[in-house]
Order: sequence, then structure tokens, then C-alpha cells
Amino acid sequence: MLRSILITAGLVFMVGCSSHQAKELGLGGGQVNGYAQNMTNDQLCSIYLKERTSNQTRAAIASEWSRRKLSRAYCKEKANEWYLTEFAKWLTLQESEKK
Repeated sequence: MLRSILITAGLVFMVGCSSHQAKELGLGGGQVNGYAQNMTNDQLCSIYLKERTSNQTRAAIASEWSRRKLSRAYCKEKANEWYLTEFAKWLTLQESEKK
């Protein structure tokens, strides 16, 4: 009983926080190893803004940043977006693709 309550509370906690808040708690922020072309926008943002480290050069990261036309405002908005909101957007995109 207690175990299921703790698991549920943990899931609610994770869904009810943003990427930025998760990073502040020490979750999901390690070194990113991979080519800049294969990184997500979130990974590029955190590397470009020097929040995470990578095995790629600054030139490769900056080149991909420019190619995708990313901005600091976009990165800040995405970092503060709640995981639940992000999941809902993904779910609605999946539903619209089925039609």
C-alpha cells in the first residue's frame, strides 16, 4: 500500500514539474555524447548555454544552433514548459496524424 502511494506520488511529482526544475533537482543533466545533428533541441540548448557538457566542439554546437534557428527565448520557454503540457502536445500531434 505504502509502496504504491510512493510510486504514484513520484510520478505526479515528475509530471508536475518542468525540465528546468528537474535539472535543479539533479535529474537528467549529464554529459551529452553524440553528434550535434542527432541531438534534441533541449540538449542543444543546454549545451549552447553552458548548462551541460558535450564531447562535441563549440563550433559544431553553434553551427547546429544556427541551422535550427534556435534562440535563448525559445530555450527558456522550452525549459520552463511542464512535462504534462509537453506530453499533451505530443498526444494531440499523434491524434492529428492518424486522421
